[in-house]
Amino acid sequence: MERLGEVRLYPSSSILDTNMTACLLTGAFLPDTVQMAAWPLIAWISLVIFGSISQYSIFTGLSLFRSIKELRSERSSKLDVLDIFRFIAILWVMLNHTGSEGRIDILERLPSADAFKSAMHDHPIFGALMGNSALGVEIFLVLSGLLAARSWLRNAEKPFLNHWRSFITRRLLRLAPSMFIFVYIAAGPIMEALLPRYSSSMVSACGFWGILSHVTFTSNWQSTPTCMGYLWYLGLDMQLYMVAPIFLNLLHKSPKRGMILTAATIITSMFIRAGYCTAYGTCNKSDVDIPFISYPGQDAETLKSIYAGLWDMYSRPYTKCGPFLIGLLLGYVTFSSQHIMSPAPSKTLFRGSLFVAIVTIYAILPEYWNPDAGNTVYNTIYTAVFRSVFALAIAGMIAALYFRQEYRPTHPIFAILAKLTYNAYLLHMPVVYIFNWLPFLQTATSPIHLLLVLPFVATLSFLAALIFYLFVEAPIGHLTSQYATRLGL
Repeated sequence: MERLGEVRLYPSSSILDTNMTACLLTGAFLPDTVQMAAWPLIAWISLVIFGSISQYSIFTGLSLFRSIKELRSERSSKLDVLDIFRFIAILWVMLNHTGSEGRIDILERLPSADAFKSAMHDHPIFGALMGNSALGVEIFLVLSGLLAARSWLRNAEKPFLNHWRSFITRRLLRLAPSMFIFVYIAAGPIMEALLPRYSSSMVSACGFWGILSHVTFTSNWQSTPTCMGYLWYLGLDMQLYMVAPIFLNLLHKSPKRGMILTAATIITSMFIRAGYCTAYGTCNKSDVDIPFISYPGQDAETLKSIYAGLWDMYSRPYTKCGPFLIGLLLGYVTFSSQHIMSPAPSKTLFRGSLFVAIVTIYAILPEYWNPDAGNTVYNTIYTAVFRSVFALAIAGMIAALYFRQEYRPTHPIFAILAKLTYNAYLLHMPVVYIFNWLPFLQTATSPIHLLLVLPFVATLSFLAALIFYLFVEAPIGHLTSQYATRLGL
């Protein structure tokens, strides 16, 4: 984390002029008052409720009862195990943000923030788990790549361009509605009234172009992650989806060449990561332990210097594609192979992969023990490879569970939580900001304290996600699914 003294405030006329222009452009799309912002939401909620009690078939797609039934529906598939990994990943991400944006001293870069971070990193057991908690994103990338591969390969014989258009359109219809409505709420007067600190640190730097980057799924290409920076993953995911068919088409037609291309791309990405951290002198900051927030009046050049190298290495497709491509390969293997593993090899593969994952997490400790070591050989290699190595370990555990001889269904609760994960991801950050008022968190001095707060953050996030699912994702999903079917997508 950067020191307070490294952040300087430079109020200038150029910044004020830029903000004024951005406000005028943004104001053309977002309402000015809470009342004006609330009316469209109230109208939509009323329509969903009406669709739940109406006998008219045109509104049945909006029914809450239909959405609840779908939420509770169970799947009998070997891929059910992915629900557990998805749940673990979102909890890990929540833990990361609770220990960052959940603390006022970190949001305001007070001196006590450094002491808190040191206390987290220095813990002999939980230090690496806390510091490397951003690896939850790598789990999401593996799962995304796996499911993308299986989705594409089901219709791999279709003409490439037609299949690509259908593939991307369905992904957009899956992600865009919830994203658009969340951004509408988060960037407008409703969130400013409910959580002013969220608005000041997450939204104040957005302007027109920041909002546009989110609704066009390009937020990971912002120069700095100061406009609802935690949503960068959605842009990355969409961009990786757009290029995935190139690899999948080759894997389908020429598996050997496809695997060579995919492996070469993963290795190239590692070298690019090494190049970035070496060039910017950030190889000892592989965990990118810095909040993606803004500060009113902050000098743009100073801001860029804080995130220089770290943001590029953390969010760009060419530095972050490794885990997704590993998931892509896993998806291809699970789709095309009928291999069955007996209990002994399955357990060996799972335990070996788990061991590699744990070692990868804790291998960051030398960076914490020697924070000023800089670009040592160890730090450079670790920064270059650890995310893909961890992703490979996750893929190994999933493969062991998928190919095992005996099918063991997961508990139905994980299927429900998995369906709510996307909305929980969108909504967990505002929930984290609620805990700015919790003295227990603000005075925490141990990772144990964060772990005690996490269940409350997770519970509120999933409750909010449930409401969003029933009133936004599911009903709009029913409508867009019908639309996509009519278009032959």
